[in-house]
Amino acid sequence: MKLTFFFPILLLLPLLASCSEKQVYIVYFGEHNGEKEVNEIEETHHSYLSVVKESEVEARESLLYSYKHNINGFSALLTPEEASKLSKLEGVASVFRSRPRKYSLQTTRSWEFVGLLGDDGRAKKNVRGERDVIRKAKFGKDIIVGLLDTGNNSNFI
Repeated sequence: MKLTFFFPILLLLPLLASCSEKQVYIVYFGEHNGEKEVNEIEETHHSYLSVVKESEVEARESLLYSYKHNINGFSALLTPEEASKLSKLEGVASVFRSRPRKYSLQTTRSWEFVGLLGDDGRAKKNVRGERDVIRKAKFGKDIIVGLLDTGNNSNFI
């Protein structure tokens, strides 16, 4: 009786294993030539997925995003085998696994960088000789400092 209970589970193991190895891949076709409408581009992406997926429904469900404006491509949930098959199809420039990165703090010396700390590592005194600048600034709470790199180089000006 115990064997009959586990037999259906054993049949599902390969299916479960294939689900766990699916990852997000980016499929890139190159630049747009401007001949297709946005909905036609998305249909093209679905047609490529239909080649490697079991059904049209699975192909539509695996599509995560269609890049339709600046580049021509899509991201989808694929197995390594499906990604390999897609990479061999005509019209596909490249297929690569998405490796998202987390943003991390790029400096640990912000207080020194903006000149709020003295040589002794303590807050600099203001003009009245008080060390409350950092406290009044709420220690930088709710302040976001960003850098926008425009790509312009002052050497070319």
